[in-house]
Amino acid sequence: MQKIIPYLAILIVIIYAVYNAKFHNPKKVDTHTHTNYEEHIKTHKTTTHYEDELSHINTDEYTKEYIIRVIDHGSNILDFKGGEMEGGFAAHDDAEKIACYVMEFSGKKCTAPYPKNAAMFYTSICGGCHGDDGKGLGGTYPDLTKAKLLGIEKRESFLRSMSMHK
Repeated sequence: MQKIIPYLAILIVIIYAVYNAKFHNPKKVDTHTHTNYEEHIKTHKTTTHYEDELSHINTDEYTKEYIIRVIDHGSNILDFKGGEMEGGFAAHDDAEKIACYVMEFSGKKCTAPYPKNAAMFYTSICGGCHGDDGKGLGGTYPDLTKAKLLGIEKRESFLRSMSMHK
């Protein structure tokens, strides 16, 4: 009897696989375009999304939104020794304060001044990895003092390659 058990297990797996392949009916995905997306597409009459993003990738506002997005959602595209950054280390409301503080490391400015407690948020949440000076602890984490952040450099390179393929 013990010799038959492995064969029965294999047989059960095969029967289950055949059942899934033949009879399992996956839920259909609604491919209808969302109305807001249709409206958004109309704003790109002469440019693609890639070209539109490229046109403002070097602005302070883009840098701010990029930093907020990384704080909120994390980043794993940079492959630093310290590993990926998970999102959510700071509350979304605090992410804007931190972003404006970080921008000053490279000489950029936010349109509205950040509150005095932004430095405290940065130091307590981000400084452990990026250092209080933002230089990335000797290459273990991204250097936030660069004129163009590495993630933005990579995004710009990607967008340029995509706009050449249209």
